[in-house]
Amino acid sequence: MRFSRPRIRVFLTGSVMMTATIVQGGVPAYAAPNLVPNPTLEKMAGKLPKCWYVHTSGHNKGSVKIVKGRGSKRAAQITQKVRVSGWRALLQTKGCAIKKVKAGQRLSLSFSMKSTTPKASVKFFRQKSNGVWVAWGEYGVGGANNAWHKATVKSGPVPAGTKAVRVGLAIAGKGTITTDDYVMTASAAGSGKCTDAAGCETGKWKYVSFGDPVPGANDVDPGDANPAKKGVRAMHTVVLRNGKVLLIAGSGNNPANFKPSAFESMLYDPATGKYKKIRTPSDMFCSGHVQLSDGRVLVLGGTSKYSENGDGYKGWQGEKRSYLFDPATEKYYKTRNDMNDGHWYPSATILGNGDVYAVGGYAADYQGGDYQKVSQVTELFKYDKKTGGTWQPENKVRQNKINWSTYPSLILMQNGKLFYSGSSVFGHPVTQGGDNYGHNEAAFLGPMIFDYKTGARKDVPGLSQKWARDQSASVLLPPAQSQKVMTVGGMDFSNQGPGVAHAHTDIVDLNAANPAYKRGPDLNAAKVYPSVVLLPDGKVFETGGSYGNRAQYVREAAMFDPKKPNAWQAMAADKVGRTYHNTAVLLADGRVLAAGSNPLSGFYETRISIYSPPYLFKGARPKIKSTGGQYWAYGSTHTITTDRKIKSAWLMRPGAVTHSSDPNQRAVAPEKLTIKGNSSRFKLTSKSTIAPPGWYMLFATDAAGVPSVAKWVHIG
Repeated sequence: MRFSRPRIRVFLTGSVMMTATIVQGGVPAYAAPNLVPNPTLEKMAGKLPKCWYVHTSGHNKGSVKIVKGRGSKRAAQITQKVRVSGWRALLQTKGCAIKKVKAGQRLSLSFSMKSTTPKASVKFFRQKSNGVWVAWGEYGVGGANNAWHKATVKSGPVPAGTKAVRVGLAIAGKGTITTDDYVMTASAAGSGKCTDAAGCETGKWKYVSFGDPVPGANDVDPGDANPAKKGVRAMHTVVLRNGKVLLIAGSGNNPANFKPSAFESMLYDPATGKYKKIRTPSDMFCSGHVQLSDGRVLVLGGTSKYSENGDGYKGWQGEKRSYLFDPATEKYYKTRNDMNDGHWYPSATILGNGDVYAVGGYAADYQGGDYQKVSQVTELFKYDKKTGGTWQPENKVRQNKINWSTYPSLILMQNGKLFYSGSSVFGHPVTQGGDNYGHNEAAFLGPMIFDYKTGARKDVPGLSQKWARDQSASVLLPPAQSQKVMTVGGMDFSNQGPGVAHAHTDIVDLNAANPAYKRGPDLNAAKVYPSVVLLPDGKVFETGGSYGNRAQYVREAAMFDPKKPNAWQAMAADKVGRTYHNTAVLLADGRVLAAGSNPLSGFYETRISIYSPPYLFKGARPKIKSTGGQYWAYGSTHTITTDRKIKSAWLMRPGAVTHSSDPNQRAVAPEKLTIKGNSSRFKLTSKSTIAPPGWYMLFATDAAGVPSVAKWVHIG
């Protein structure tokens, strides 16, 4: 069915500034007037509801028809049968645009919907004072759901000079969306303390460009297959104890760079904007890494041999070597010995005594002589303050004979055991001899509490779409003492899966007698390769990702508050598309650094994006004057002095992330915080399994959630 309505030109002028919730049930009554004309779609104008028309963008085919409503006669059903690019939407006509808006107001739009695709979003357009219509924002509305449910999106402040606003529900993939019952209300927004209205609501991004080529539309390579680049292909991002950031590429997923002279790392100082290349002795592409107790970074494994795609296919081989990066000298040093096997895509989890437990990734030799295999050798790095440490002989480490797959997320629990969250990179852990991609219940090893000392396993049920958690993210929610883990997004990379990301999140309380996952709020957009970062106000920030395997960027970001766990609040989106091999970490100044991206086009992103969360726009920041000493023993109490009264304090373990995975990320709250004026007494946990030994960023946060710049303290 085709409708001849005027098309509008779309100009992208800014970032998304909306919040959303997805709730089962009908649309509640509102006291404020509904600003949407013909909100129930009951009044018709020809074949479509009055005040609404079909708008298409890009190359796609589909239709819109009228079907039975949620509780009324009519609803609109948008179907897209073919989608190459762009989207199809039921959009308000210009004649029915919402004109009763004022600068600074926020618009709350609720409606009923059901869908067969996660690629649904609300698009906002505004008319500028010169009469030109421009795109204002876009916001995803969760995963596929065949039952009627309510979606709500909330805009940021209406920009000055806005004459009118229009909205529409769009589909950007194959499938169907049915929609009904629109309600829009307007309310004032902002706070007298806000230094920037938009920043206060959704935060803001800044960008560091090295002058390298950037991709064109739809993730297309700019034309140069391997341009000389000043930046670095940031597969791995590690925050150092001095606040600088180590960005590691190794050969950067490029076999032409598989030689020592071409291996790359870059040291970036976000405080000054300066950077320098670091001599890199081995191919750390797809290695593991973790900060040791003394602040040195253990980088283990990586690429020993690239895949051979000939008639007799041979896969990747993992590297046995490992190195320590010393922030003081800014150099790599080889560890005293090598690992027992090669590991390409290994996980590394620091234990309560400072040792490192490492598993998974592809081995140093082939399986059956001609195909890669997952190493089933468990490695243990025994930490030593003087030498850094040594890898223990294989026969001195319990070998549990688990086929761990790649980058399995193993999180240290307060009881000293490890929790496998269900997140990995490609495939999933299985029993010995199992297929990491096979959907075999007998071999499948899902979420579990794992005693690495005895090999005992206790299943943790309830994870939704357990087969589709490849390249999802898992994080220990703040505070670490709560022992709640959230798993976010993902997809099934096997040929048995649908080949599309989902929006599900799930949360488990590991302190429960019988831990089990329960559904959390869906992400505002389905995604694989998400980056999830803990913030010093106790919230969780997610950014980046794509709908499919290294394709179709999802330029969306959101915030989750564990104290209000019903929804994700939309934040400003990174304009740089970030899919496979993207990373994001918390900086010592409270900002978030995002880097990397490796789409199917073959292009590699070198730009760095730096995000200032809303708390940096809500007035002056508190300042930490003293920390009661730089070295904190477990169970000790320290006096923190600040320039004014604070409300909370956090110890944030610096990030070391790759492939959506950082199992060591955690935010530790005080066991007790006694506040008297500008002096606060912070009692540290006595458990090294809550705060593994090492350097932490200490933030002091005021009543408005505004954090100080961090001071570095050593725990343990």
